[in-house]
Amino acid sequence: MDKWEKVVRLHRLMANSRYCVSLAGILDELECSEATFHRIRGYMVGRLNAPLVYDRRHGGYRYDQSGGSRFELPGIWLTARETEALLLFDHAVESLQHGLMADLLGPIRARLEASLRKRGVRTRLLCKRIRILNIGAREADPGVFRVLMRGVIRRRRVEIRHQGLGDAQPAVRVISPQKLVRYRDNWYVDAFCHLRNDLRTFAINRIDGVRLVQGRFRGVREPQQEAYYGRAYGIFTGPAPHTAEIEFRGTAAREVSREGWHPKQRAEWTHEGCYRLRIPYGQDRELIMDILRWGEEAEVIGPPRLRARVKEALRGALIRYGK
Repeated sequence: MDKWEKVVRLHRLMANSRYCVSLAGILDELECSEATFHRIRGYMVGRLNAPLVYDRRHGGYRYDQSGGSRFELPGIWLTARETEALLLFDHAVESLQHGLMADLLGPIRARLEASLRKRGVRTRLLCKRIRILNIGAREADPGVFRVLMRGVIRRRRVEIRHQGLGDAQPAVRVISPQKLVRYRDNWYVDAFCHLRNDLRTFAINRIDGVRLVQGRFRGVREPQQEAYYGRAYGIFTGPAPHTAEIEFRGTAAREVSREGWHPKQRAEWTHEGCYRLRIPYGQDRELIMDILRWGEEAEVIGPPRLRARVKEALRGALIRYGK
């Protein structure tokens, strides 16, 4: 631990302690000798004007706050642990969305890496200790993502050119973006659509044109967003008038019992050792995909239309395999 690391740690310890801190407690935190502590203390008092005093009555050290102002170190100082955490966070964000923060965090990243190299930390090996696999991810254009991010942060209207999953041609929409959403390794934007006059969700990888536009931003309160986005199953939004009842057996039962399929799901174990799950849903496309991945260990009990749709999908698969 270098000198500045000890200065930052000692300052944090003094600033966050309501009472005096014993010498033993300081030495334990700084992982140093008593002589080193006194050198650090002398530097802070003499060079940084830190009000670090020894309280004889309570037998410990504290900041003298009698002047009424709270002492802070000049500038922004990070410990080695905090620097590592920030660098790993930057690496994780870059793995989730390439180029997202490159322009903004590039200079800061260089400083972080230089700071860690001085401490003997090999940053390339550090970043390799986090592995993010974006299996099934559909790449979103970094330029589109950055404009949408500015719209969310600055609360600005955005014009997008978006092509829906079943649409033959893209359509131009003006939206007030509320949130960026990472769901199943893909990015979406929850927004108020000024054409539909309602909340909608748009897949960012399906947006090939975007720009900030003038106009009053339409903000939607959090409870209203939760009511709209939280009812349906998966990424699909809107009302959820149906309740699916699915029974899982064997390995599926054990694994699904550890998963969360919906915030308002209800579940129980049956006497036969099956796991019966009940979840609200509106559109059933994503729900059917999740059911089918468990094969013969999942059975839809109801409603009849959902059971028929899953049965139809299984029958179609058998036909494809020639049986």
